[in-house]
Amino acid sequence: MIASARSLYILRRLNEAGIVDYKSIASELGVSEATVRRDFEKLESQGKLRRVRSGAVRNGDEEGEFDAELSIRAKNTLNTQEKLLVATAAAEVVQPGESVFLDAGTSISPLGSLLLTMPIRIVTYNNVVLQRATPKSRAEVFGLGGQLIPADQMIVGAIAERTLENFGFDRAFIGCMGLDVKNNTVYETDMECMRLKEIAMKNAKASYLLADRSKLSKVGLFRFAGLDAFEQVYLNGPRPKGKFQDNLTFVEPTEKD
Repeated sequence: MIASARSLYILRRLNEAGIVDYKSIASELGVSEATVRRDFEKLESQGKLRRVRSGAVRNGDEEGEFDAELSIRAKNTLNTQEKLLVATAAAEVVQPGESVFLDAGTSISPLGSLLLTMPIRIVTYNNVVLQRATPKSRAEVFGLGGQLIPADQMIVGAIAERTLENFGFDRAFIGCMGLDVKNNTVYETDMECMRLKEIAMKNAKASYLLADRSKLSKVGLFRFAGLDAFEQVYLNGPRPKGKFQDNLTFVEPTEKD
């Protein structure tokens, strides 16, 4: 995609959400974050946006309102109904009394809201899920210690990894940056996040991947698993034509939805 087309896309997303972040735009356009940063710099010099840490806001918006949670807030505006459909389907496999791991990311956060109502144990480094826990939540929730990354609302680092090694799970629910069905590959862009996924999957009896269809055929920096490493892979929408792994579940809305 040429620079002028990228600029138009960035400005349209900024108009829709009020905020955009480097990671999301790079992922959506299939380019590097360095390329997106240069686009942002050019647009700022033209007075069309104002850069803040991790991304940009519209001119006239206050940095403090958006900066602390820039990436996660931008992502939360995308494909929300699709993510809820996928989360609802995945929640059906969880049984009372089980111990589950919840990954970071906006595909997992809706699942966290559903599972907090169940009498189970939840372990997570997803700060959105931790913040949604209330005295009325039926789930017992364990948060991992470590470094909080405000832009992505996740807690990572060596302390989180060592803590996670001590847990065992009935089920681990994992998100991703992209997946390639044809080449049986699941991708991630963040090394620390990838390491926590790998530990949780190793310590779980069964693992499940959640993603909306926008992740199909997106390629990330790291390959952290094959699709066959998961008991089920949940995606929204009708099943495409062609041959796919048996563990792919395509979730469609019902008439009442």
